[in-house]
Amino acid sequence: MSVAEQDQAFVLEDQILACLSEIHVGDESGPDIVSCGQVYDVVVTDGAARILLDMDRVDSEHENALAELITPLVESIPGVERAVIKPRPRSIARRSSIPGIRHVIGVHSGKGGVGKSTITVNLAVSLARKGLRVGLLDADVYGPSAPTLLGLKGRAEINDRGDRIAPMQAHGVKVMSLGFLLPPDQALIWRGSLVDEGLPQLFDDIDWGELDVLLVDLPPGTSDVHLSVAQSVQLSGILTVTAPGQLSIDDVRRGLEMFADLAVPCLGLIENMAGVVCNHCQHKTDLFGQGGAQELSIKTGIPLLCRLPFIPVLAMGSDNGLPVATEDFGTGAMFHKLADSLLPTLGVTDRMEVSND
Repeated sequence: MSVAEQDQAFVLEDQILACLSEIHVGDESGPDIVSCGQVYDVVVTDGAARILLDMDRVDSEHENALAELITPLVESIPGVERAVIKPRPRSIARRSSIPGIRHVIGVHSGKGGVGKSTITVNLAVSLARKGLRVGLLDADVYGPSAPTLLGLKGRAEINDRGDRIAPMQAHGVKVMSLGFLLPPDQALIWRGSLVDEGLPQLFDDIDWGELDVLLVDLPPGTSDVHLSVAQSVQLSGILTVTAPGQLSIDDVRRGLEMFADLAVPCLGLIENMAGVVCNHCQHKTDLFGQGGAQELSIKTGIPLLCRLPFIPVLAMGSDNGLPVATEDFGTGAMFHKLADSLLPTLGVTDRMEVSND
């Protein structure tokens, strides 16, 4: 979002708050809904005005009537295309942190097949190469792919103390996946209560040790798995992977809305498959659309952290269990730059760079 667009949004938000302050609780002698806290916040993005209500302060019997009163008033303000009345975001996390783990970050996509797991694995490897203590939880219970992407085989074993499962390790990353617990060809059918009971064990029953960051590879879309992860621990945020095309962007919007409702911030967008370059003539073709993530970033204010083209060597490395982030140059350098963009959020520096100095 540009500075001018931000300024315009701020002006609209002030106008909406002034308009809503004309609505009183009860009769005209009662307090207005802004000063008494019924309106928790107003957020304007891309012509949509989100009016967030604090449901602890709104009488449930009057909730629908209040929404019906607010909507036409707000939509009458020039610059507002539509009003969305929603409860304020609330975390559903049952705890604020996991002992020994500084940050838990989910990696999410709206659609499958956009390279989310490949990006998660390479980002984890890149962060580890920078000296961070990194864990990777493959929570894509419907299609665990970390074992293949990292070239790991076999079953997870109990640790030396006999009290937890020891994660496997590859390229300096501690890894746990249901792929280590199930026969290779067995499908996992988890729904509802099974997800609620099973997923927390992947956080609690694994001997993660001390970690700077635990990356959680989430399934695409929105599901019970996402809710269960959000309940298991307060996420530091999510990274959202998308292809440039409109279909992928539309699904990403729904995912972002879900996480916003759960008070989980999006730390940034990652656009994958942003064109393919011919090895012979160097002509670039936008096979999967163009500019979708950039437009979404402008409209939402969420930073676009990087744009990754479709790279055959990345796909081959993934199939062969050889992450390209193990290299310092070429495609690997793209992931190192992505990792660098996250270091301020994690509150750490590139420890390998510091040690070399």
